[in-house]
Amino acid sequence: MKIKKVLNQNAVLVFDEGQEKVAVGKGVGFNKKKNDLLAPQLVERMFIMEPDGLKKLQVLLSQIDEKYFFATEEIIAHAETVLGEKLNEHINIGLSDHIAFAAENIQNDIIVRNKLLNEIEILYGEEFSIAQWAVEYLTQTLGIPFSYDEAGYIAIHLHSARSGRTDNSKSIREVTIVSEIIHLIEQELNINIHDEKMSLSYSRLANHLRLFIHRFQQNQYATLDDEIHEMVKRKYAESYEISKKIQVLLMRTFHHQVPNEELGYLAIHIERLRMIK
Repeated sequence: MKIKKVLNQNAVLVFDEGQEKVAVGKGVGFNKKKNDLLAPQLVERMFIMEPDGLKKLQVLLSQIDEKYFFATEEIIAHAETVLGEKLNEHINIGLSDHIAFAAENIQNDIIVRNKLLNEIEILYGEEFSIAQWAVEYLTQTLGIPFSYDEAGYIAIHLHSARSGRTDNSKSIREVTIVSEIIHLIEQELNINIHDEKMSLSYSRLANHLRLFIHRFQQNQYATLDDEIHEMVKRKYAESYEISKKIQVLLMRTFHHQVPNEELGYLAIHIERLRMIK
């Protein structure tokens, strides 16, 4: 394969089998120049993307220290082994960039707290577990004390890549909606939903909300039997009123219209929390 451009000493743009690709490997760009041939055995990983993705990867590799890219590669390899599946290749761009940016902040004594951490841990448990491993790996390998908050950010990248997405916007929106709903419930019931005695009910609620969000995104709603729905409205009147406030929140803030039939399920979960407090 022929080198088209040296990005850094560990990454080069090549022309191979009629396509432009980014070849990555320790020392592949060292003392190389345009039109030099590259031995395939030196390549550790080859990236084939659409032109826009390939251009973003080139820019990234020319701007960040390659140690962050290689650390990201190790995290992705570990994640793919644990999950038993391939992740969307675009994760290399977003996660490498995030890790490099986070490292710079930490070295400048800037700690960015993750306000969605609890919800991310509940909603994306598999990804969060891998992200915890990643934080320890980064701290040990780079000698930079990555915080626990970073596990949440890394988990978002992993979840998006598992879903085949090229960016994190949908995952972040999903977690944000759940977090906003839980915050409203906390205010209405005057409770700390993260209290240990509420951990099981909190986990159930968060996972119900995730499925709830998926349903209204796909216009597929879960409905209670009319008789049961009316019984819930009467028996759990306080919790049902809170579920109606959630309905208003979703419409005003996120422009999601939730049918009344869904409110009964929400009220049942809220009632569990109300009875514990």
